Amino acid sequence: MQDLCFSNANVVDVVKGTVVPQQDIFVKDGHITSVAPHQLIHTVAKTVDCTGKYLCPGVMDMHVHLVWNGEVADPISLLDAEAPYVAMIRALQNAQASLRKGVTVVRDVGCNDDVTIYLASAMAKGLAWGSRIVPCGSAIQGTYGHVPCLGRIADSNDELVKAIRTLKNMQNKNGIKPQWIKIMVTGGAAGPEDVGPVMYSPDNMATIASEAHRLNMKISAHTLSRTGIEACIDAGIDTLEHAADIPEDKMDVMVEKGLTYIPTLWIYKVLAESKGVVDEYMSLKSQKVVEQQKVTFRRAMEKGVRIALGTDAGSPNFGPQPSVFGEMYVMNEYGMDKADVIKAATITPAEVLGLSAEKGTLEVGKDADILVLNGNPLSDLHVFETALDAVYQCGRFVSTADLIG
Repeated sequence: MQDLCFSNANVVDVVKGTVVPQQDIFVKDGHITSVAPHQLIHTVAKTVDCTGKYLCPGVMDMHVHLVWNGEVADPISLLDAEAPYVAMIRALQNAQASLRKGVTVVRDVGCNDDVTIYLASAMAKGLAWGSRIVPCGSAIQGTYGHVPCLGRIADSNDELVKAIRTLKNMQNKNGIKPQWIKIMVTGGAAGPEDVGPVMYSPDNMATIASEAHRLNMKISAHTLSRTGIEACIDAGIDTLEHAADIPEDKMDVMVEKGLTYIPTLWIYKVLAESKGVVDEYMSLKSQKVVEQQKVTFRRAMEKGVRIALGTDAGSPNFGPQPSVFGEMYVMNEYGMDKADVIKAATITPAEVLGLSAEKGTLEVGKDADILVLNGNPLSDLHVFETALDAVYQCGRFVSTADLIG
């Protein structure tokens, strides 16, 4: 791998929400070795002239379904009709498309037959390329759960323990770190089931949290209703996905416990506006969710709840992956300032995922996941989408060629 110098760049400090002008970033073996004021003469093998450009860490998406095709109204039925090998190839294509557009890390929170665990393993071995995947495997859920094609059924405490240990063993065998699982705590908008009921008892939830955390695994939970959200917070679930109706007093508990809110705002706006395209129950349920989210998101910011960007990429009528840009715009529309949106898409996911020693900022010792932008994202979030000049993953230039492998 060539040594690189990104020369005379405006470097975005995502922690402080500022730009440091006229900097040189040196990269060796895929890692950043120096960030220093610009010099005219360099001895590295290749210099990338970044005069007038802005360098930002690669963005991350905490909530994707790589096996889904969001360009259709019913990716669920499509997946049900396919073999897992086809789903794995689609997941690879979506991971590659995401990386080419600047999404360097994704957390996949539900797939059929655990295929994204195997895909993440193949990428780690250099057999394939794309966004780095933090895979949860198939989501653990009860009978009559949410989107069973993405999950494995576990109803009793014994079944839950077995499911968690099965995923632990599978992730160990495939060299997956960090290790996560996903649970479906309530119903959802994309399924015919009721949103409100909690699928697991308090004892079940305690078993899930205890067993996963004992095995040094973190937990992502699909939870949409207030009762489901309360159950997750009481149990100490690490990330709450969607979480449209968080009680204000429970936000204080989230802050105390260090739990993270993944709001996935844009998908519900899309579904709410998709009447006549998706099944009517999806649009009707989503309309209510949107109204709840507008209140919850603003209150969570005011309370200091940790918020990380996640999209639900691949969901019905959501369009091609990645979906991070639309999510950024809606987060900003609902009251989060641009600097905090960028933080929620970079350093915060890195911290939550356990990757902050490697990802999330442009600092010495970290992976050279670098976006070269023709504009200042702190002034205009749209530059991530409309003014992306180049993508580097661990110092490797990402080709825009439409290739698999």
